[in-house]
Amino acid sequence: MKKPVYYVILALLVGVFLFAAYKVGSYYLEKYRSDKVQFDELLKTNGDVIAWIYGANTHINYPVVQGSDNDYYLRHLLDGTWNDNGSIFMDYANSADFSDQNSLIYGHNMKSGAMFSNLVKYKQQAYYDQHPYLYMLTPQQNYKLHLFAGVIVDASGYILDGNGEVAYSDCSVYQFQLTQEFLQQMVNHSTFRPTTGVPSADSHIVTLSTCTYEFKNVRYVVLGVLEPIFRNTINRTAVFINGGSVFFPLANGEKCGILSAVTFV
Repeated sequence: MKKPVYYVILALLVGVFLFAAYKVGSYYLEKYRSDKVQFDELLKTNGDVIAWIYGANTHINYPVVQGSDNDYYLRHLLDGTWNDNGSIFMDYANSADFSDQNSLIYGHNMKSGAMFSNLVKYKQQAYYDQHPYLYMLTPQQNYKLHLFAGVIVDASGYILDGNGEVAYSDCSVYQFQLTQEFLQQMVNHSTFRPTTGVPSADSHIVTLSTCTYEFKNVRYVVLGVLEPIFRNTINRTAVFINGGSVFFPLANGEKCGILSAVTFV
């Protein structure tokens, strides 16, 4: 009788060990993969680059730029080429270091699946459950972006109800300072139920915005809270690699191409 019990206990211990090793290995693999490409090379291509946004298995994997207005990057790529894809860009009036309470980032909803087109998949609870966070990587600091709301808003940023009518007009998501009540309203009207709850008004929030087509001239916004994950050293930067390559839109069609100027470590 003793031997069967011994083998059962041994099997349980081995299982616990393997599970713990898997979790630890996954953490370090995730951290290692997020710190492999240099921003200084990207800045040689375009000095407006301020960050890189990435989500595993979401097709969101792009540099983030900031121009002198909110028009130029609607139709220009990283290399300055005119293209319908445009670029993923931060509001020109935001602080580039994400120090504002609400940092606004815009991207087109392309039929090709490029740019922020997959953002609208957060209208499905199952998609959020599979992808509850993104990464925002900058030359100074890397962040995990914990998503807490996905909401349909009008062009002015006011929350809409299921009939396309304004449901809450005391605050717009396109303001740089959001109230606690507004954050609660965003969660109340979210297309998914977050696991993180309602953030406090002193959190650093990023609002990702793209077009959606339930009603005329409306947007779908996904909001997340920035959590610093580790700090980069000077001149050491972190752009996410997907399969050993860094991708960004090219002028020859709605595709993503390898940024050959980037060096891999």
